[in-house]
Amino acid sequence: MIVTRQRPKKKFDPRKLLLPLVAILALGFALWWPPSQKRITGFVTNGPLNPIVARVGAFFTPYLAPLHFASQEQVIADRNRQIEALGGEIESQRKDSASKDAQIAALQFQIKQMQSAAAKAAEATPSPAVRPANPANGEAPVPVETTSSTDDPKHAAQVWATMDPEQAAAVAQKLPADYTAKVLALMSNDAAGQLLGALPPDYAAKVSQVSTTVPQ
Repeated sequence: MIVTRQRPKKKFDPRKLLLPLVAILALGFALWWPPSQKRITGFVTNGPLNPIVARVGAFFTPYLAPLHFASQEQVIADRNRQIEALGGEIESQRKDSASKDAQIAALQFQIKQMQSAAAKAAEATPSPAVRPANPANGEAPVPVETTSSTDDPKHAAQVWATMDPEQAAAVAQKLPADYTAKVLALMSNDAAGQLLGALPPDYAAKVSQVSTTVPQ
């Protein structure tokens, strides 16, 4: 029978780590503290270790050059991707701006058309005149729609010919039938027919029944 001795296990003494820990902390402080950092850098670059550092650097430079070149290529590729992303954003904003400009231009064109139509309608509408009062019958002055010297049928015919038939009909049906008949007689057959067709049936019948004499 063989009997073996069991050696007692040694307990770990944390005090053994104290000296390496102090050394690491001292080295870290020396590398962090600016005055000592300058001295260490000067000792390595300008001191007796300068030839050794130069030879070691010259030896490893050919091997590290591809890694350095690859890192530069990676940086360039990342910057190119950023430039492409920024270019895409600029192009998107430019398209949005062009679309908004087109919408604004379309709205401005519609506003100009509406203003032009309103101005033409105002030019073709006769101004109301006041009928003199008759004191014997106790009548008060009454505004009456009549054509003034500026509401020449020839001028109205020219204006109505440039308007849409519906717009011209909306103006014409507010005027006396004989005045509208005079204007229609001065318009071309096609324009007069379109305007007469756009008038309400009752008013169009009154205009058709009016016998007008076209001024020469």
